[in-house]
Amino acid sequence: MIMLILGLVVIVILALVMSFLVIRRGPETTTTRTLSSSLTPPPGVRLPRELQDEVRDVASRGNTDQAVKNLQKRAHLPHPQATAIVYALQAGQVFPEPEPDSTAPAAAPARRRGAIDAELLATLRRLVSQDRLRRTAAIRLLRERTGMNSRDARRFLDAL
Repeated sequence: MIMLILGLVVIVILALVMSFLVIRRGPETTTTRTLSSSLTPPPGVRLPRELQDEVRDVASRGNTDQAVKNLQKRAHLPHPQATAIVYALQAGQVFPEPEPDSTAPAAAPARRRGAIDAELLATLRRLVSQDRLRRTAAIRLLRERTGMNSRDARRFLDAL
């Protein structure tokens, strides 16, 4: 009788130890599988070298979330793809740089961001005269060409 009770105690202890090990190891293996499969960078991603270096630098300082946000904003990527790319950059992967835009005419002068030339000024005046109250098209154009924020663009148009 004592042997039977002792045998049951050993079986219960072994069952507890095994269940503890299964519970402890189970989530790690499933998490690793799902993370590695879901955090695969999309094929054909092209990023400028400066952006890759900046994201890698921010992530290496422990600011992975900030690196993901920067990449999302500058490369216009959804959050899961940006996260996968940040982890790939941390692992040492290098993405190819984007090809130069060959459709742009080579002879056209490049406009500096922030420069307001006579052509832009005339267009802004025309747009403001058409829509005196809202001036949305003029504000949008001014923001695109100069990089101003909405408040500064409104102030500039008020001064016209």
